[in-house]
Amino acid sequence: MAVSYNEDIKLGGSVFHVQTEYYRKSGKVVSNIFKDGLSIKRLEREVEEGADVDSAVAQFHRYVVERLRSGARKKISPKKGVLSLPDSVREELINTLNPYFGVASAFVVDEALLNSSKVEDFLDRLLDGLPDNIKEALSEKLSPVVSSISVSESSSEERERLEPEEFNDEKKEKALKILSEYFGIMALSVLEDALEEWKSGDYSELVELIVSHLEDEKEKEELSHRLMFL
Repeated sequence: MAVSYNEDIKLGGSVFHVQTEYYRKSGKVVSNIFKDGLSIKRLEREVEEGADVDSAVAQFHRYVVERLRSGARKKISPKKGVLSLPDSVREELINTLNPYFGVASAFVVDEALLNSSKVEDFLDRLLDGLPDNIKEALSEKLSPVVSSISVSESSSEERERLEPEEFNDEKKEKALKILSEYFGIMALSVLEDALEEWKSGDYSELVELIVSHLEDEKEKEELSHRLMFL
């Protein structure tokens, strides 16, 4: 039977509890977040066929806990086909959600943004996990705000600036295969986070950003060596 992780995190004046486990029926790792004893958010990730379930549970749990602790206030770079969220709208959403999610509000907004391609989906994901009466009240407040959100249609030139030529699609696929050995279902998230922070175009800097997600020094050295010689 797959392991289950439970962890309390004190942030500001609130205590968050993160419970992560594998749901065999759906084939997904599910992380439920509680704030001061009340369930506020449910996050899911599919487990790839053949992947180690226990590792997938541990990695997703660590991802959720680390994002909560960091406040998840890193700006997400818009990519073609996903929603583009202006800073002013993002801050308004965070402030509106704050009474319900507290310091986890930014995390909730970013997770909804990463997993939505339509405005309707985005709003549903923002409110998922809240009691129906709160959902209804918040939906009325947030609908006019999210109506200004559009789908990013970045030009090819803009996408090249986000992902320098040295790290092309072929190299990205090779890197993901390697990263899946260390991060499992979180491999893509780790890579995307690193690409968002990668500003110089120096490939060695990208490698450093990726391996920083590991804690074990031997694993860091091994992964760095493998990525440098792709």
